[in-house]
Amino acid sequence: MRVMSMSVKGLFGVFDHEIPLKNAERVTIIHGPNGFGKTVMLRMIAAVADGSRAIFENTPFNEFCLSLDDGTSRIIRRHLAEKPEGGPPVVELEFLFRDAGGALATVSTPERTELPPLPESVLHRIDKFVPSPLRVSEGGWVDGVSGRRYSVAQVLEKYPKAAAAVPAEYRGSFFFGTSEELVVFFVETNRLGGGEPPGLDRGLSLDEQIRSELLFRNELSHGDRPSRIVPRVKQYSEDIVQRIRFVLADYAKHSQESDRTFPERLVRFERDGYSALPERDILDQMAELETKRRRLITLGLLDSETGLRDLTEEDLHRAREALTIYVRDVQEKLKVFDDIAHRIGSLMDIVNDRFKYKHLRIDRMRGFRVLSDQDEASIQIEDLSSGEQHELVVLYELLFRAPKNGLVLVDEPEISLHVAWQSRFLSDLIGILRLTDAYAIVATHSPVIIGTRQDLTVELKGPAVAR
Repeated sequence: MRVMSMSVKGLFGVFDHEIPLKNAERVTIIHGPNGFGKTVMLRMIAAVADGSRAIFENTPFNEFCLSLDDGTSRIIRRHLAEKPEGGPPVVELEFLFRDAGGALATVSTPERTELPPLPESVLHRIDKFVPSPLRVSEGGWVDGVSGRRYSVAQVLEKYPKAAAAVPAEYRGSFFFGTSEELVVFFVETNRLGGGEPPGLDRGLSLDEQIRSELLFRNELSHGDRPSRIVPRVKQYSEDIVQRIRFVLADYAKHSQESDRTFPERLVRFERDGYSALPERDILDQMAELETKRRRLITLGLLDSETGLRDLTEEDLHRAREALTIYVRDVQEKLKVFDDIAHRIGSLMDIVNDRFKYKHLRIDRMRGFRVLSDQDEASIQIEDLSSGEQHELVVLYELLFRAPKNGLVLVDEPEISLHVAWQSRFLSDLIGILRLTDAYAIVATHSPVIIGTRQDLTVELKGPAVAR
């Protein structure tokens, strides 16, 4: 399900914004002066998907609305209610659902209620996503510095990504149930620090997600806590190693299965009278497979392998049936690399077009390797410039962290980028969104990011001033 438009009324007591999403190129760009609410609106969208109340409770506004492509809308209204005893007003949130026919109904959303008691194993699973100084203690968490205690509900409110580690039978309901129907990934401005891991990749299983997220935590101590903050580029270098490991495991499984069943399939092929490929087709397809294999070696996904080379016409004539099965087997085995190869290839192509006097390689054991063009000397990725790190991190998040078919929110992509790199960002983003079948909202101050694509923009304006 996709967002078609969003709106907010009374933001900061001043602004009414309405933003229709642009269908062209899958990108909508919002721009306007500082303080008009660009980042806040992105955070509100992410909060609806995550089921987080904090930004709605803490930000002054009257109504926020997301309209989806099925004709329905999700509406949140904020009210200030006076306490009976005359104390300070309290915030009340109202959640509404508008169906495709326009009928409006209140969504029954429980107030902050504690989850049922969780087993210690689940608490420690959640704890993988909770940064220091918070530590598990007596069914909740305690701040090792201030001594303040947090319940499970409070920790999940503070760190919503940790909800992925809670088994379904223990989870509370998100308002609107949009954790499943609206998938959002937020590329925030704080991109280089090592803090809380970014959103999970919905393309992986839950166990794979958690294993992947643990790689963001550097070398873990015996207590499973990070020993130091790790730069995001280092985290992603470790993450790509894990992703390649998953794919190689699939490749090995396919290889073992095809090798094990090859004799049986060859006998059945000849016994049942299947037609072998023409000799010319066998040669053409083997040439294509060799080109694909060399590309995978260049991308760091495979070692150099020995294929069938220098085949004579007599070889082809004598073994057409076996070679037909062989070609199809290799096609199936290499197919497992298609998705990750497209992503790694896009990453390397864009990065190496940007970096000067150095280039990026992917090593399946060591992750990112940056080498000098002059003498192939290794450069530590943490020693890249701020702009180079921003470019690498944003591209990696768009290609590998953002979910397929999801909504990607990008806040101020121009941070630390030279104007030449800014001018290419939009075309890079459009190409990546085609690859991932995602769509995006970009908030920017930079006219260079927008370039000639005013057709993709929505300007946030203040109220008209009477004269």
